[in-house]
Amino acid sequence: MIGNDVIDLELAAVESNWRRRGYLDKLFSPAEQQLITQAADQDRMVWLLWSAKEAAYKIIHRDTRQRAYAPLQYEVRLSGADAGFIHYNDRVFPFRTVVSGSCLHTVAVASANWWPQVAYRLQPAEVLLKDEDGVPFIQDTGHVRPASVSHHGVYRETVSLQI
Repeated sequence: MIGNDVIDLELAAVESNWRRRGYLDKLFSPAEQQLITQAADQDRMVWLLWSAKEAAYKIIHRDTRQRAYAPLQYEVRLSGADAGFIHYNDRVFPFRTVVSGSCLHTVAVASANWWPQVAYRLQPAEVLLKDEDGVPFIQDTGHVRPASVSHHGVYRETVSLQI
């Protein structure tokens, strides 16, 4: 399956005060907090880690239909500057993040085998719908595919699996 999250970095800089006392403890493990404190751009690292957790949460929500989100249950481990794995219980989700201007966009998949099937953007013939649990999917010419939608500030991103 697939999940994504987008962050408007300019808006996040105005709306969030992640440096306030206790904030990081509620969202990030000690190892993740160390990544933040050691990062050359701490703001970017906060939002990269947060968006990875959000993307994995969307995969879990699709599977379970439960809306319980507990950020500390998701552990992000980097394998590069903008990629890595999100660990949740006994599951591991690879993710990739792209930053373009003030847009930070993260995509996670249930398995690395899914990367070749990821479609970035809604095509003209495709219709984005949601099921009764609010889980998005794309319908086109009789096919239904899993999708993930995220929006923040001026950015909106839709990704899907072409399966």
